[in-house]
Amino acid sequence: YTTLPERKSWKVVELENDFLKIKIFPEIGGKIWSVMDKRSGKEMFYGNKVVKFRDISLRGPWTSGGIEFNYGVIGHSPSCSFPVDYLVRNNKDGSASCVIGTLDLLTRTYWSVEINLPKDKGWFTTKSFWHNRTGSPQPYYNWVNTAIAAKDDLMFIYPGTHNIGHDGMLISSWPVDSIRNKNISIWGENNFESDRSKSYHIIGSHDSYFGAYWESDDFGWLHYADREERLGKKMFSWALSDLGKIWEELLTDQNGQYVELQSGRLFNQNMLSSSSTPFKQILFQPYQTDVWTEYWFPIEKIKNVKNVSLVGAIDVEKNRNSYNISIYPLQTCKDTLTVYNNDGQVIKKEHVRLGVRQLFSLDIPVSDNEELTRIFYGNRLLWQNEDNRLSRPVKTVGEFDWETSYGQYLRGRDLMGFRLYDRAEPYIKKSLKLNPNYIPSLVELARLYSHQMKYDSAFSVAQKALSIDTYDAAANYEYGCAAFRLKKYFDALDGFEVASLSESYRSAAYTKISEIYLIRKDFVKSLEYAHKSLVNNPNNIQGLQLVYLGYSLTGESKKAEETGKRILELDPLNHLIRFENYLKRGDTYALAEFKDGIRNEMPEQTYLELGTWYYQLNLPERSLKILQQSSETPVVCYWKAFLNDIFHAEAEKKINLQRALEGELSFQFPFREESKIVFEWAIEEQSHWTPRYLLALLYKSRSRDNEAYNLLSSVHEKVNFAPFYSFFAQLETDLAAKENYLKKAASLAPAEWQYISDLTRYYLANNENIKALETITPFCINSPEQYQMGLLYTRALIKNKKYETAEKNLNDIIVLPAEGYRDGHKLYRQTKLMLALEALLKSNMKYAKQKINEARLYPRNLGVGKPNDEDIDFRLEDWLDALIAQKIKKPEEKDEYLKKVAFSNKSDNSVHYLLQVLAFYRLGEKQHANDMMRKWLSAQNDPRVKDWGNTFYSTHKDKEYAFDYKMIAEIIESITSSEFIRLF
Repeated sequence: YTTLPERKSWKVVELENDFLKIKIFPEIGGKIWSVMDKRSGKEMFYGNKVVKFRDISLRGPWTSGGIEFNYGVIGHSPSCSFPVDYLVRNNKDGSASCVIGTLDLLTRTYWSVEINLPKDKGWFTTKSFWHNRTGSPQPYYNWVNTAIAAKDDLMFIYPGTHNIGHDGMLISSWPVDSIRNKNISIWGENNFESDRSKSYHIIGSHDSYFGAYWESDDFGWLHYADREERLGKKMFSWALSDLGKIWEELLTDQNGQYVELQSGRLFNQNMLSSSSTPFKQILFQPYQTDVWTEYWFPIEKIKNVKNVSLVGAIDVEKNRNSYNISIYPLQTCKDTLTVYNNDGQVIKKEHVRLGVRQLFSLDIPVSDNEELTRIFYGNRLLWQNEDNRLSRPVKTVGEFDWETSYGQYLRGRDLMGFRLYDRAEPYIKKSLKLNPNYIPSLVELARLYSHQMKYDSAFSVAQKALSIDTYDAAANYEYGCAAFRLKKYFDALDGFEVASLSESYRSAAYTKISEIYLIRKDFVKSLEYAHKSLVNNPNNIQGLQLVYLGYSLTGESKKAEETGKRILELDPLNHLIRFENYLKRGDTYALAEFKDGIRNEMPEQTYLELGTWYYQLNLPERSLKILQQSSETPVVCYWKAFLNDIFHAEAEKKINLQRALEGELSFQFPFREESKIVFEWAIEEQSHWTPRYLLALLYKSRSRDNEAYNLLSSVHEKVNFAPFYSFFAQLETDLAAKENYLKKAASLAPAEWQYISDLTRYYLANNENIKALETITPFCINSPEQYQMGLLYTRALIKNKKYETAEKNLNDIIVLPAEGYRDGHKLYRQTKLMLALEALLKSNMKYAKQKINEARLYPRNLGVGKPNDEDIDFRLEDWLDALIAQKIKKPEEKDEYLKKVAFSNKSDNSVHYLLQVLAFYRLGEKQHANDMMRKWLSAQNDPRVKDWGNTFYSTHKDKEYAFDYKMIAEIIESITSSEFIRLF
């Protein structure tokens, strides 16, 4: 993150035909950066002229523009700003392709996208291939984000009837928001609620397209896909106030504001609260492979699109005595255009030649009661006059009981689907407490234990489920998975064989059975079941790879080669086939071809993924050979030492054990369950703390904190590695010990801000404010450009009541904010108001008034733009202004400020609401104030909050001049608190 620009070269892949020129950035997530329409000279999307990384995504760095691909857990995905694998090729049909892809490390699923530009069509396509190569369910998330230029006349072409939020709750009708009477399908009409961004998931009609149109340019673009492949259609826009406008400066120089139009596999981008709606979480099932194709193309002079097909976009407009038909063709073709009326009669039949991007128009006269109903081009339906609004419910039943076994199961299941295992476990166990024999919860608990690598427990729980229903498919599958990890292969076969009776688990079960027979060296049986795994899942890459290995290991090289070609057709970036080609040929060219295909940010993870896969299939020699090609990170070296031990290569084992200790340990975060046995072995071989640390990291990732702690507790005094102590402090429950570990980390890496930050935050959380300030001050003096620390320093200054120093510090820093991060302004406002409060105590009214006025401002250097005034909560500022007016004996001015507080449109349940109640009381509206207070109390769940509110109200309501420094200071402090409860 920087504010200083510099020139940088990026690798760019260009695809070009007579109609379009596409630029792809493989070093920035494989993003389609720009698509130029050569006919009009216009950019289809948002071709940013600069790359400004800002803290927006799940991982952090993100930059705006073009088309971005997200698979795995959530967008923006961790790989969206980093190098991915890619290849470029010319195809036999005359088209050109760039294939991008990578391994998603969070889910261990693999995705690739073929970006294809045909030779003679008006579109380009993105063909997605997404495979769950694990034997376990994974989160199901895929959205493609498309940035476009935002202008007031930008129209969203989104067929639908209403829109829902991330949480699945209904937001408004679409395209006209009936509450506000605004056509929100026009970007400029979204200039309301200026304190928040807009995020709409449009649903409610059976259509397969969406897009955008700029009316002043008479130009736009459309997206088309088979509806079941892309159910989700979303629009995101920053707030139209300065709160959103500031992101123009943060993300670009001259390109202006952008909007994102997104397509997804599901109706909405799920969040936890969506579990309370019909739009719950679904899972990416074991060995599931999803393949889909999306079409993208520009359009001109046809803004009122009524339908889209691969023939083109069509508009049908009824005039007084005629219909006007406009077709914007996407390919050159000749066929018969046939038009039907409402009696089913053909009223127009004409042989028509359509040319790519050549608008075709036709007027058809009709009688008074005559209507068009269908239009065909050859056998392809272009349009039909039919109501396609859907009846799908968008609200859940109000009487659903979450406190049942099923309700608790749903909560736990969805949390598991978000990979929030710690939070899922209590719900699953509560479900079983309510009903110990509830099979779906037993299955989820078995999955949870398998994730925690507690395979004995997973096996036992699955056994219980089978004692209730011996044919339950999910229970049999989890029983098989646990047995597989315990090397109880006959039990595993038994579980998978019964699971295969269910079509939903058949392919996964056969894949697992094939793996077991391969492990047991029964290659013929393995091959048989690998073929079975493909019967109802022909794109199961794991199954195809097992077929390939089966043929290779049984000497059927020709069949292996044919299978390899099939795999590369589906997954052109497949690393296994290129590695196997190297093993077969053994030459340096084959090795270079394999290694050249691994271009992603962390190539060692690709080697480890293949290496661990070979090992678990009992092919250790292949595992070792592929890991020998990797860079020598500590994890890779331990794996190689472990494999050398299997082959009794004592010298190589010792070399790799030593290299593991010499390698760079930073950014080593083991997460693969296969590595557990390697680290356990290394601990026996080596007395050093490093393998214990790596195993502890793995345990922590699997919610086994106690075991992680026990591994490290006996070696921590021997370590001189800051991340070790930072990690150990997370595991420590004793506060004194935790403080010592944080101090040790900071002392070992005094120039790295993270460790100073951790220690400072620890002190602030425990109200040791002086220690917090003493800890962070030297760092901020030496590194004033570190804005994250600058804000934390401000917080420490405020906690120590050093408001003038905090004010000066905020003047000097430049904040590059995270998305939704408003702490810079919150700290600024808190500082200004506390300075005003101190001035009030000293009767310095002029200075107090100045600071209150400054508190209403939004300085640009703090990274937060200003919402419109009507959307800002100024109740506290107005209350303080009323106090000043009262103190200088201006009763009319005082009442004006009290009215602003009382009649604020921010009537919520925050602490500021109490000022609003009090303002009504002071204005003589006592009954109304009392009613408001009762309403506030009834909305509070925490008795401490109720007591505080009662005391607040009863203490101050009858005082002519109520100026309580502590009370006002607490309210000001609540500005930076996420919840009022933090006051306690």
